[in-house]
Amino acid sequence: MTNVELAHLRGALVELRCSLESLRLADGDSPYVRRLMNDLDRFQLDMEDVSGAGVRTSALCGSRRGREVVRISDGPYHHVPWQDADDEGIGGHRR
Repeated sequence: MTNVELAHLRGALVELRCSLESLRLADGDSPYVRRLMNDLDRFQLDMEDVSGAGVRTSALCGSRRGREVVRISDGPYHHVPWQDADDEGIGGHRR
């Protein structure tokens, strides 16, 4: 695909996302609308694989359901909040 074709496809995805968001607001969160949104999400993920760039639509159509990247530090963390927590799947700590 050429860059022009990818740009047209991105524009169509933005329009489709906006239309589906409008439908969701009008009809509520029905199973049909959820399935369409899920299909669009999968299509956008495939589009990212093809183009190598993310399709950001949340800011373009005023949607609150966009993808937000949350960065988590790999550095050391404070252990005190977790001292009484059990390790899920391997049982609790022996005291």
